[in-house]
Amino acid sequence: MKSRIMIYGVDSFMGALASRAAMRRGISHVAAGRNIAGVAQHAAAVAKEADNALAEPRTFTLGDKARIAAQLDDVGVVVNCGPLEGGDLLSLIDACLATGTHYIDMTSERTQIAAIAAHDEMAKRANVMVMAGAGFDYAAIDAVAERLAQILRGARAVTIAVKRGAPTLPEARRLVAALTAEGETMKNGQFVPARAGERSIEVDFGEGPEKAWLAPWRGEATGMRHRGTYSTMESYEVLPERAARVFAKGRLAMRFFRRGWGVKRLERKLSKGRLSPTSAELKNGRAVVWGEARTPEGIRLCARLETPEAHLWSAEVAILLARRAVQAAAKPGFQLPFAIAGAAL
Repeated sequence: MKSRIMIYGVDSFMGALASRAAMRRGISHVAAGRNIAGVAQHAAAVAKEADNALAEPRTFTLGDKARIAAQLDDVGVVVNCGPLEGGDLLSLIDACLATGTHYIDMTSERTQIAAIAAHDEMAKRANVMVMAGAGFDYAAIDAVAERLAQILRGARAVTIAVKRGAPTLPEARRLVAALTAEGETMKNGQFVPARAGERSIEVDFGEGPEKAWLAPWRGEATGMRHRGTYSTMESYEVLPERAARVFAKGRLAMRFFRRGWGVKRLERKLSKGRLSPTSAELKNGRAVVWGEARTPEGIRLCARLETPEAHLWSAEVAILLARRAVQAAAKPGFQLPFAIAGAAL
């Protein structure tokens, strides 16, 4: 039985972070990516930091299923840490199915989750697990919603709110795009259109009440996951001050913003040009997910999950899930993190 873990994308920030998380736990693994120099430099750097684990460098591009499969003969699970789509994503998953290799992806994007979920039947036939959402933006929210459902039996409505650190430039771009787009919330079992920031709530994340704005981009994929448990689900988020100001300027300003006015400027202001968190932010940062579940009879239950800095927690979760997969805890077919890790998240 294959038991090696491959982390793909170590030539990027999240892949390198996950690889370092594995090394801290003494887990030898294959450190893979596209860029020869980037992969080699990462492997050399982590080799100096760890005494009892090895990161074997392996470089290959995506798009050719047969070429990828040749790199997976000794690999039990692939953890993809980069944003893949289209042919690159499909070729990597298809190679995993062909070689009996479990696949874990950190994406929380609805389209990517749907693309991975579409391999459910093929994965079952291959006795392979394919997983999406192995990161803070999905797994932490999923964990809180699932735990509330377990504790408060009969809950049919849940409200989730998220507070995390300052966004990087890629995250700022996704956030600003989400602010300009129409999303969905789930009400009485149906998905209904919703605009970001159209309402707000006060949430105590542990240091007193804070304003959180409607974030329908978080609720879409999670709503699909919990539709059998909850009939109503809303997601909110504490936004950076500059993003929250967009909603305070009135409907006319918001209309221009959604047409693209000031979008690039806001992206730069939110991220300050940073492509990754600083070392201090990784060390000292915290993220919180708050949830409130309600029964039709009016019984309410709140829960709060506090994690290390969101990127760091995502890296740790990816390694936790990979270890569970190679330890025979993986279930064939499409899965989400809580199904494998449960309360460990």
